[in-house]
Amino acid sequence: MKIKRYMGKDMQEVMLKVKFDLGSNAIILNTRKIKQKGFLKFFNRPLVEVLAAVDETATIPRQDVSSPKKELLSRVEETETVSEISQQYDKKDNMFDLEMKINQIGELLQKIYSDIKPQNKTGQRSESYNILDIFENNLIANNVDRSVAAEIIGRVRNSVSNDANINEVATKIYNEISELLGEARTIEMQTEKDSAKVVIFVGPTGVGKTTTLAKLAAIFSINYKKNLGIITSDTYRIAAVEQLKTYTEILGIPIKVIYSPEEIQEAISSFQDKDLILIDTAGRSHKDEKQFEELKQIIELGNPDEVFLLISSTTDYNVCKEIVQSYSFIKDYKIIITKMDEGTSPGMILNIKNLTKNSLSYITVGQSVPDDIEVIDISSIAKNVMGSIRT
Repeated sequence: MKIKRYMGKDMQEVMLKVKFDLGSNAIILNTRKIKQKGFLKFFNRPLVEVLAAVDETATIPRQDVSSPKKELLSRVEETETVSEISQQYDKKDNMFDLEMKINQIGELLQKIYSDIKPQNKTGQRSESYNILDIFENNLIANNVDRSVAAEIIGRVRNSVSNDANINEVATKIYNEISELLGEARTIEMQTEKDSAKVVIFVGPTGVGKTTTLAKLAAIFSINYKKNLGIITSDTYRIAAVEQLKTYTEILGIPIKVIYSPEEIQEAISSFQDKDLILIDTAGRSHKDEKQFEELKQIIELGNPDEVFLLISSTTDYNVCKEIVQSYSFIKDYKIIITKMDEGTSPGMILNIKNLTKNSLSYITVGQSVPDDIEVIDISSIAKNVMGSIRT
């Protein structure tokens, strides 16, 4: 049995590859469209991926047929589905050939099923094994890192019986993912106020720190009636300072701009009568050591009660690894996932959680202040990561 994946710009190109590689007896098992990654490829048409299979031991009996009939058989080999085959055949004259082709498809699918379905110790087929494989493929399709997906499925495989049904297996997987994601932890206000709570927001350039801070400022000011002060050290972008000033004027919240790490303590002291101090920082490239030294000073001198690291849901997983490594100097932080309205898959959230072991908190789903931010729904993320299967 030979099973392979093929990719191309359209179905015609992929089918040519399949026929060239596997021959005319190949069966199409699955097709899907895949978005191309990378900024320059963002606007390109999605690629077509085809999963094809062929039984290397199978032979197709051929009869000595006339030229018109040979042409019809050739057309059959180029079709992708049984419905397309039936439409191209003259039912009176060619029913035998059509029946032969359908039987071949059935035999091949049965062989594939038999090959991938393992046996348990008693020689009986394990239904739960196949279900687990399908869910593992779902996790990977939703951009969960392969090692993370394998670890989750491996734990479930060791905890369910061979005859476990789909509901039992799905519940186990859901529980494993939910446990890995953990509980959402947001900004925690002191029950008894002795001093202002200091919260710093950090993250790469363009991740949405300033807008996210403004959303949270509006929520705590309007919904929770907290007395706020805002500090920004993001003097690299004049637009960021002006943006924050616009928000603070609307909300009636005082703001201070600092131009060096040494000014952070004085700015915090001036807001000690507040309930909450939110500090915006400049976006730092995870490859710029000099910028990170300045950020380290701000965090050290500011001595915040909480730090929130913002990561965009559109960030490539390998880049996420580099970002997380760059911020490893922070002892403890919570994670805000931004631009969820632009992200392609929830699997990235599970990857980040597994990578950092730190608590998830909020997600942002747009630019509107203060509406487009919410506490992350662990249950919803777990279900979306799992996907579903048809039985």
